[in-house]
Amino acid sequence: MTASDSRPSFIPYLHQFRGIAILAIIGAHAWSLFGAFSGLQDSNPEYIRIYSVTETLFHGSTLFFALISGLLYSRVLSQQRWLVFFGNKLRNVLAPYAFITLVFTVLAWPEIHAYLIANRISYNFLQVYGFQLLTGQAQIHLWYIPVLSLLFLSTPLLNMLRSPGRGIGLLLLGLMPLLVSRSTYPDLISVKTVFFFLGAYAMGMYLGDRLDAMHAFIERHKTSLWAALLLLTTANFLLFYWEYVPNAYISLHQSVVYAQKMVMALLILQLLKQAGTQAPKLLDTLGTYAFSLYFLHLTFIWQFTELWLKFHPKPGLLEAAGVGLVFYGLSITLSLWLSMAVHKLLGRHSRWFIGV
Repeated sequence: MTASDSRPSFIPYLHQFRGIAILAIIGAHAWSLFGAFSGLQDSNPEYIRIYSVTETLFHGSTLFFALISGLLYSRVLSQQRWLVFFGNKLRNVLAPYAFITLVFTVLAWPEIHAYLIANRISYNFLQVYGFQLLTGQAQIHLWYIPVLSLLFLSTPLLNMLRSPGRGIGLLLLGLMPLLVSRSTYPDLISVKTVFFFLGAYAMGMYLGDRLDAMHAFIERHKTSLWAALLLLTTANFLLFYWEYVPNAYISLHQSVVYAQKMVMALLILQLLKQAGTQAPKLLDTLGTYAFSLYFLHLTFIWQFTELWLKFHPKPGLLEAAGVGLVFYGLSITLSLWLSMAVHKLLGRHSRWFIGV
């Protein structure tokens, strides 16, 4: 692949891919949260069927966000001065993250405070808030923002690798997650996780400099890529179904997840580019509000799950599958409506609070 020269400031299908990415990320939480809260994940061996299907489809979808960030940097943002680049990240990502974390910490403070007193821990509110900011533990999905912050900080170094040796340094970093696997729940943040997502970010940068050549490559090898996706998806499903647990620094399963999501991303990007104006308009809207949906969706899934289990404490498998689907749709819809309402109320200032 060789570098491309045309550099439009807005690439519709990349924006639409962000919409698909947030749909996949929300999908990763809708069924898993219900399975965990209901106890089905531990009490019913048959639940592994639902778990395997949803995790095969959605687990690791946050990689799409990292890949998109790299693609957009190379194609659109690399011409910005560093002060502008980091200022935009502060306003569009870190400021709303700090606000959302503050809201969640305030809401949880009575419970947190009671825990601190019971365990004789002398942390005050500001210390807890600072800890939540650094670790992304205000809600379970927010771990990615501290990781993303480190990716942003690494951008000047990665930018230096774009030219020497035709970007081979970025390509090697992009292949690194096949050997360096992320840590998973409950240890969501680790050095391994940072390097895992750094690989996707670097791969995005590498491909962003070669976008036209990338699409030509996908078109030439689309049959092989679809076959690879089928094989990787099958392997991913079986590893979830067999409940494979890694016991070494390299996780075969996370390597498969990374490869599956990267191949899937290439094929989705190709389909979106070919669809052009025929792509669903909803994807444009979801792409615009993607970060806001990321911040808000889990609260809706969490509350709906707790409310349902209050009246149906022992759900069956079909109930879990159906309810998960309903909560998936509701969390997307309500998060989108709330985001639109805040954006309409605050205008351009809403990006400081919800990221859009």
